[in-house]
Parts: sequence; structure tokens; C-alpha cells
Amino acid sequence: MSKPATKIRPSFSPVYLAIFSGIILVILIINGLLEINRTQRGFFLLLEREANLILQSLQKNMEETSEALTLLDSSPEERLSHPSLSAFLNGLEEFVAEYLVDTAYRVDQRDREKPLVALELHSIANESFASAIEFYDVKGDLLKSWPSPPFLLNRRPLLRELIEKKRSVVIDLFGKSLVGEGLWFSIAVQRKRAPGIVALYLNGQQMKQLLWQFAIQRAISSIGLREGILYVSVYDGHLRMVAHTDPTFTGKAEEDTFLRDSLQKNELVSRRDRSKTGEGIFEVAKPIAFAPEGRALLSMGYSLKELQPVLSQIKRNVALSIFFFLFFGVCAVTLIWLNQNRHLQRMKEMEDRIRLAERLSSLGHLAAGVAHEIRNPLNAIGMGLQRLRREFVPQEEPKKVEYLAFADMMSKEIRRVNDIVEQFLTLSRPSQLHLTIASLEELLKNLVLLLQEEASSQGIRLQLEMSPELPSVKMDAEKLRQALLNLLKNGIQAIENGGTVRIEARALKDRIEVAISDTGAGISSDQMEKIFNYYYTTKEKGVGLGLPIAHRIIEAHGGQLKVESQLGSGTKVTVALPVTQEGFKWQGV
Repeated sequence: MSKPATKIRPSFSPVYLAIFSGIILVILIINGLLEINRTQRGFFLLLEREANLILQSLQKNMEETSEALTLLDSSPEERLSHPSLSAFLNGLEEFVAEYLVDTAYRVDQRDREKPLVALELHSIANESFASAIEFYDVKGDLLKSWPSPPFLLNRRPLLRELIEKKRSVVIDLFGKSLVGEGLWFSIAVQRKRAPGIVALYLNGQQMKQLLWQFAIQRAISSIGLREGILYVSVYDGHLRMVAHTDPTFTGKAEEDTFLRDSLQKNELVSRRDRSKTGEGIFEVAKPIAFAPEGRALLSMGYSLKELQPVLSQIKRNVALSIFFFLFFGVCAVTLIWLNQNRHLQRMKEMEDRIRLAERLSSLGHLAAGVAHEIRNPLNAIGMGLQRLRREFVPQEEPKKVEYLAFADMMSKEIRRVNDIVEQFLTLSRPSQLHLTIASLEELLKNLVLLLQEEASSQGIRLQLEMSPELPSVKMDAEKLRQALLNLLKNGIQAIENGGTVRIEARALKDRIEVAISDTGAGISSDQMEKIFNYYYTTKEKGVGLGLPIAHRIIEAHGGQLKVESQLGSGTKVTVALPVTQEGFKWQGV
């Protein structure tokens, strides 16, 4: 730390700055979140509108399909009068036949893997819109069926060609009316996995249901879906999937609260959900009144992947805006605060300097008189001690030793008083430097040589490390020597039971730094605030003027003094002195 200045109370403290910054940050974050939310709502609204257009087109196709299915219930003469019916049935019958043949083969395969029981046959029949499923042997004898007992039907005409192995598939589905009692639509196939025959039977209503389902499936397949639309699906009034862009989902029942609630509403609804694979989905559902099912639900799912890059970009833009607004706002307030505090600090420093100058001026006048009054008695006492040592020494050896020791002690105390008076006068006089360009390297070497004996006697090592070719410094060699000597003595006196005082000198770009570190006990934080106060000392015989004098001399040279210390870890004092242009040689940091 440098010399602590008198603390001032800023009109705008860092606490207020932090509170102000926090308020700005909260406002910007709230505004950013609202902006992101508005953008998301806008995107979802656009998706809802697009989905509504596509589902309206699908609804129109479904209505046309319903009208065509109604014609199937009419007489053959009425059907012939509607050529659109043939166009409607074109291809659907093939789809139905292919679906039922594939269903028969799947039943055969499942029975081969594990013989099917009545309950399983019942489940397959319901999923396939079939009224009955029957198994026969190669002779046409019934092996098992659902329902049991089987319907009273003449199956021989259907099975004859299969029994005789003339054909592998027999289809009896088309060319019949969809209305009437006891009317059945049949399909039978030769088993692939085992000898025998598998047959499926449908009534008119089930056949009509299959035609309707494949017509809806065809309508969905004809819709040109852009990338990003995951699916379009149609549910009946029992939430059974009638059609889907992926036909493998057809026939499955859904137990979804959102879909069930949507089926009862009369408006477009939407939600954000996740698929079983964890992919984000935006689903739009539209309930419609639809015969023959009564009600149906149209659903469309969008992948949120295409939305994520846009939202991520918006979030980045919002985050950058928050950062820049906050940064520039805080910088502006901070600059105002720093500028204000700097002016207040300068004013306070000027006031402190004026008060110090007044104190030193008074102290100087007092010191001049006191010095004369003290020095004269000190000189007389000193001369008297010299005469006593010369003329009045006892002859007996024990008394002589005690006498001389006592005289030496008094001489040391007189010199100590004289040193205190000199320091007092030095502090009170205006600092006048006699600057010359000199070598700091020589000055440090001489100081180490001077203190080497004193340090060694206390078990202390002095280590001097200097950068090669230290540049010259414009200095008052005698006063700078006094300042550095005070700092070195402080370091030595801080060590009690042996240790090390390390002196490091290095050249930086525009200055030389001399660091003096010791392995002493260190200085507590409460003492650090007082170390530059005049007459403050922790030493038993200290005066408390060494560090203030050193600080004053270094400041007079245009330098800086910084003290760093931690209790139990020693103290480091760094002196920074400006380098003259004549003596400057760049050494690097």
C-alpha cells in the first residue's frame, strides 16, 4: 500500500453504484425476456395460421370423402349417375386389399411364432376392422377362429381354389353394396409359415370404415408438407388414429388429456410438447364436426429445431444489448463518480498539505529553539563524560569495568537523544534536494556493506539481487541513502530470531524499483493504517520518524513508496524512482 490518505466520504459511494447497476440490469433482463417472449409468440402465431390453412384443406378433402362414402350406400343405378365415385374409388380398393392381405400374413407369422389364443385374435380383429379371423387346414377344415363358434357362412367357394392350390390369395371384397344384412367381405391366403389357410371377414360397415380411413390417408399423403412439419394426423371421436403421415401409427388409440380436451372444443388449440425421443414439438389441433364419426380431431406437429436457431440468435442479440447497455451505463456513472471523487481527493490532499505545512512550520520554529537548548547541555554532558572517562576511572579492576560500562551507556543515550533531535529537525525543515545523476547500484552495495556486520551479529542474512546495468538516477545521494537506510534498518529490526532481508533492484520502462522484503512477523491490518503517522512506532526504543522521513524523501525525488505486509509472513517495501533520460537503458520487466 502507498501512504494512506485521509479518507473522504464520496457523495456517490460504490454501494449506490452497485444498486444502480443492479436496477439497470434487472430492467434490461426483464425487457429482454419480454422481447424473447413476444418473438416466440409471433412465431407460434405464424405456425398456427399455417397449420390452420393446411388443416382446412384436409378438412375439405375429408368432407368430399364423406360425400363419396354416402354414395356407396345408394343403389347401383344411382352410383352410375355419379362419375366422381369411380374417381374416388380408384386406387382405394387396391389399398384396402393390400392392407387386408398384409394383415392376414402378419396373423400367420404371429401364430407361427406363438399360437394365438381367442383373446389375441379378438384384439387383432379390432385393430384390423375385421369381424372374424379363421384358421383352416389344407383340406379346408376349421382349426380355430374368433369368434367361436364361427359365423354360419358357406366358406367352400372362397376356399376351393386355395385348397386346390390354384391360387395363393383369394379376394372377395369388391362389386358389392355396403348396405344390407348378412353381407360379408372376405379375403383368404395360403399360410407361408405352416400348411393351411388364414381368412378374414368384414361386414359392410367395417369395409366402409377401411375405405374412409384409406381415403383420409390418401388425402394426407397428397398434402405437400414442407420441412419442419413432423406429422399430420386424424383422430376419430374415440381418439383412435384414423390416418397419419406415417401409416404405421394408424389404428393406435391415444390417451392424451390435451387431445381429449381439444376434441370437445370448437376452436384451434396449440401446445408445446416433447416427443418420445425428447425432440421439442409445437402441436396444433383442430376439432371438426364430421360424419360418419360425429366428431374428429385434426392434428399437426412442428419441429422446434427450425425455431431454435432463430430464438438462439434473438437471445444472443438480447444478451449483447443487455451487456452493452449495462456496460456503457455503468461506465458513464463510474466515470462521473471517479471524476468527482478525484476532485474531492485533490481538495482533501491540498487541505492536508496545508495543515501539514502549517504544523511543520510551527514545528520548525519550535525545533530551532529547542535544538539550541538541548544541544548545549548535551555537548556539556558529553564533554563531562569524556573527562570522567579520562580522569576519574577507579583503579580497582571490578569497579573500573563497571564504571566504564556505565559511562558507555550514558554516551550511547546522549547520542540517541542527539539523533532524535536531528530527525526532528530534518522533519521540520523544508526538503531541499541537491540532485545529481548517480548510480543506485553503488549506493545499494555500500548500504549492504555498511549493515552487513550488524545483520550478521543477529543471525540475519542480507541478499542483494540487481538487474545488470541498472540505469542512472537523478537523486540527492545523501538523502536517498538516509531513506533506504531507514527502510533496511526497519527490515532488520523486524526479525527477532534470525532470517533474511532481501534487496531486489530491477529496471522497468520508466523507473527503477527497489524491493526490500524481510521474513519478520509482519504488520497487522490495523497497524498498516498508522505506519506513516508521525511518531507512531511498535519498537520499544523507536521514535516513529524513520518511515515518514523515508516516504518524504522518496516523494521529493518524484518516486513512490508502497508497503505490503501480512501478519506472520513478513513485510515488503517497494520504492519506485523515475529514471533520467540520460541514464535510461531499457531492460524489460
